[in-house]
This record gives sequence, C-alpha cells and structure tokens, in this order.
Amino acid sequence: MKSFVFKIYGLIGYALGILSLLAFVLFANNGFVDLGLWLRDPILGAFAIDLPTAPIAGNPYTVNLGLILIFGLQHSIMARPGFKVWLTKIVPSPLERSTYVMATALAIFVLILFWQPLPDIIWQVQTDWLRTLVQVIYWCGWGISFLATQMIDGLHLMGIKQSFSAGKVGSEVKKFVTPAFYGLVRHPIQTGIVIAMLATPDMTAGRAVLAFGVIFYIFVGLYFEERDLIVEFGSTYQNYKKRVPALFPKFW
Repeated sequence: MKSFVFKIYGLIGYALGILSLLAFVLFANNGFVDLGLWLRDPILGAFAIDLPTAPIAGNPYTVNLGLILIFGLQHSIMARPGFKVWLTKIVPSPLERSTYVMATALAIFVLILFWQPLPDIIWQVQTDWLRTLVQVIYWCGWGISFLATQMIDGLHLMGIKQSFSAGKVGSEVKKFVTPAFYGLVRHPIQTGIVIAMLATPDMTAGRAVLAFGVIFYIFVGLYFEERDLIVEFGSTYQNYKKRVPALFPKFW
C-alpha cells in the first residue's frame, strides 16, 4: 500500500511539473494567444505575459519582481542539503524530490496567474523571416534544456524515479556524469533557459523584467549549486569546473 501511495504521489508531482513547465514556455512567449486562437478559446490568451490576468493594486514592477523572488527563493532554498534534511523529517525521503517539483509547479502557476503586464515595447522585429528565426531560437533554447535534463536522467530530476524505486538499494545515490552537452558546458539546462529568455521578436518591458529576473536567479542559483556540488563530489567536480565553462562553450 505504501509503495502504491508513493507512486501516485510521484506521478502527481511529475504531471504538475510537466504542466507548469509547458505553461511557463507558452506564457513567456505569448504562446497562449496562439493556442487560444487555435482552440477557439479566447480565455487562454489572458495567460500570456503581455495580457492582463489578475490585477493587483501596486506597482507592476514591484509585483513582478516579487513573483520572480518567490520562485527563486523556493527553487533555491528547497534545493539546499540542509533543507532537504529538514524536509525528510516531514515527508519520506523517496518523496522529497517530488515535493520539490510540486512546490516549483505551484510557484510557476502563481507567477503566471498574478503577473502584471508591462506592454511597452523595447524592441520589435518587423521582418517576417527574422521573426520566425527568433521564434525558432526561442524553441531551440527550451529544446536544449529538455535534452540536457534527459542526458542526466530526467525522471530522477522530476522525482518520479525515486518515488517508484522507494526502498531499493542505491535508488537515491547520485552519480557524477558529463554526457554530451555536459562536455561543452557545466549547466546546459540553464544555457537553454538563458537563450529562450533573450530570444523574443517582441521585447516588452514585462518580458525584459522576466528575462532579467530569471537570468539573475540563474547566476545566483548556480553559485550555491556549485558550492554544494564541490562538497558532494570534491576534487572530481573541481577539476570539471576548471576544464568546462559554466554556460557557454569555448570554441577557441
């Protein structure tokens, strides 16, 4: 019975995680507008970054930066070893990662629902083929992130492997591997996100705030993540860090 509950919990976390990521990808590039037109559902368009959803009294810049801060704090604090030790006193160890994924999904949904539109244009690509090219780069960025997660076991990152392997020896042991993209950069998941955040044919003030906030969080988050990785893997990770750049490959 316990094994069944763990699996259901893991599946719920996995489903929420995938749904929230897809929602964010559509939200950040006004994809909900196109989806709403395709499905003939105008309500979906309200979840685009440059269209209003739930108005909040107050400065929209402050509100939006606060929403990014909520996501950043959740994503970073819950990933720290000390917090994981505390959390596993409340939830079983095999469900720790699924709980993290659920909390991340909640933070993303809150950001999308309460984001305040700032539609002032900073830049706008007018030429049709250039707009298409920028859109392709946007989706390529997310494609890089997705492929990078699969290279280091996406099911483990989403917590479902732990919840399905509860009680099995070695199911929660992490191995240091550097497949494919990880031979070029140390953090290809974040590389793809940076590309996606900057690749838009319509850079509005709201999109710029999102891009700045997410990229700033990436640099802060990677500082703490690498500190933990050095503690966990010691000289192995330190040597890797010396050889391989963090986000963008060296071709010279």
